[in-house]
Amino acid sequence: MNFESSDFDAKRIFRVQAFAVSGLALLFYIFDGQSAAQGAFYGGAIVLFNTWVTHRRLKSAQELAKIAPGREVTALYLAAIQRFVFTLVFFAVGMGWLQLDPVPMLVGFGVVQLSYFVSGFLISHKSIK
Repeated sequence: MNFESSDFDAKRIFRVQAFAVSGLALLFYIFDGQSAAQGAFYGGAIVLFNTWVTHRRLKSAQELAKIAPGREVTALYLAAIQRFVFTLVFFAVGMGWLQLDPVPMLVGFGVVQLSYFVSGFLISHKSIK
């Protein structure tokens, strides 16, 4: 895998996701108010954080594959567990401590997560430049 190409792809995916978070938060603000918009933005921000962590872990796994082949799979599994734990903690903080609306938060998380897959598909088919 090419580092420069993966950096460029990650930036494009991140850009699409940031646009999705902003648009969704704006729609919630227009139709349901500030509290719902904050929840949607927070849910989408969780996905943005996961995207950033995933990209960093992929880069470190590529470096690890050069130094100690075979250990990169373990690093990727640990990264998946780390993202799962971070997601649960962020949802707990959002619903518990910050008392954000759970439905917009889950919608924001789901829509932005979906944009990750859609943008990845479009980039792999060279539709997004």
